[in-house]
Amino acid sequence: MMIRNDTYTIYHDKEYRIWNNQGLGNLVSYDASDLNNGFAEYKPEKQLNPRIFVKMVSPEEVGEVYSIKPYCLYQGYEFFILREENGHYILSESHTVTGGPLIEKFDFKRVGKYEYEKAVKKEDVDLVYEKKTLMPNFFK
Repeated sequence: MMIRNDTYTIYHDKEYRIWNNQGLGNLVSYDASDLNNGFAEYKPEKQLNPRIFVKMVSPEEVGEVYSIKPYCLYQGYEFFILREENGHYILSESHTVTGGPLIEKFDFKRVGKYEYEKAVKKEDVDLVYEKKTLMPNFFK
């Protein structure tokens, strides 16, 4: 399962990453067949791997815009998955009222003023899931 942690929309029945570029949507694809749908290769001279394709669209051309964030259950608690690397999930926790005791309980390492991380083996995680949040004011 690929970890998705970004902003997305639907364009022509296909999901794409999107960012707001001065009121227009900048769609991102890794599928070369999208060149047939008006996408252009991003920095082809750099021979990026993977290749990246982009297309500017008006807000009216896309569906709802939403954020997708990955989470997991680890030892009975929900944690945000920051990224995946070397067979591990990097869990992230901020030092909030609820996060403080969990940071100590699971021996998270401090990586920023209020940010803590812990690498756990993928097989030690009970459930990986996504939370999708609509962003109705994305283009405003």
